[in-house]
Amino acid sequence: MPKKSNTALNTQQNQGETTAMFRFVAASSMLLKPIAWLVDKYLEKDALAVIYGQPGKGKSFLALDLSCSIASGVEFHDHAVKPGVVIYIAGEGHNGLARRIHAWAKHNAVAVPELMFISEAPTDLSNATNAVRVAEAVQEIADNTGKKPALIVIDTMARNFGGDENSATDVGRFVRNVDDLRRHWKATVLIVHHSGKDGDRGPRGSSALKGAVDAEYEVNRNEDDKIIRLIPHKMKDAEKPTPLAFELIGVEIADSMGNPISGAALTLVEYSAPSTTKKITLGKHQETALKVLEQMEQEMMEQLTEQGREEQPALIPFEAWKAKCIEKDVSSKRFSDLKSSLLNRNCIEIDGQHVALVRPARPY
Repeated sequence: MPKKSNTALNTQQNQGETTAMFRFVAASSMLLKPIAWLVDKYLEKDALAVIYGQPGKGKSFLALDLSCSIASGVEFHDHAVKPGVVIYIAGEGHNGLARRIHAWAKHNAVAVPELMFISEAPTDLSNATNAVRVAEAVQEIADNTGKKPALIVIDTMARNFGGDENSATDVGRFVRNVDDLRRHWKATVLIVHHSGKDGDRGPRGSSALKGAVDAEYEVNRNEDDKIIRLIPHKMKDAEKPTPLAFELIGVEIADSMGNPISGAALTLVEYSAPSTTKKITLGKHQETALKVLEQMEQEMMEQLTEQGREEQPALIPFEAWKAKCIEKDVSSKRFSDLKSSLLNRNCIEIDGQHVALVRPARPY
């Protein structure tokens, strides 16, 4: 048998140094271990999870509440947590996040968590080079604290993703990169994501994300009772937990100069199913006007969320809504009649110079 060349041996050795060996284990030797919980009944350790919902419904409040609880070792609304380092890859400004974190700490009568670390900017995690840079930054935190990360939050996927959300290839690349982060530290990765136009169809974009995650939660906020609801839709290796409900309450905090500012935090309330209203039939221009108003409200809520003012209502100027409707070929001459018909059907409400959707009456 001919001997391998030195070049072939060196190549094999180099590959061995950089690539882990592929192995098998006997099924009979596999232990049936109990589920290891990061948050009892709701979030497993070493898992990939997603929470999704429309803008302004409370996704980031819940992600921050979970993160602060784990970083501080404080129960997540009566559910035990496994304390640990939290890495928060943020897609919005630090000022808004700082306000919410300080409000959480005051509401829970604890110090601001020292084991929670916020990124200075978002990054494209569908890019392998960027993912490596994130891993290096996380490793530096692990070296400095002497603790491995327990939770890595990506808020939101849209702000940390440079590909096409509807492409299974692009989303698959994103999932592989964040899964590498999870496996390296055996940490849980929580992705905060938007739902599509039809919230009943789950997270926005390719189903490749839905298929990859171990747990999936919907977050919504009913406009009738203002309750934020956390609804489980998928739990891969455990029974789905019960839904949770929260109220967003005001918390007075102070800035670095001692000036009072308003913040907000979540408090647990008894869960009840959101109210439903029978759909009504509207004409083409009425539906167009409502869809325009809904889009304007979503854009406004995204701006408020970035500013850390998610608890505030999205106030849409009536004249701005009218102008947008006219751009969408709604007749300017008949707009007054259209407005009156939507008011009479309880689809909208007008308060001074502002207009808002009456959510329970939405016909689509």
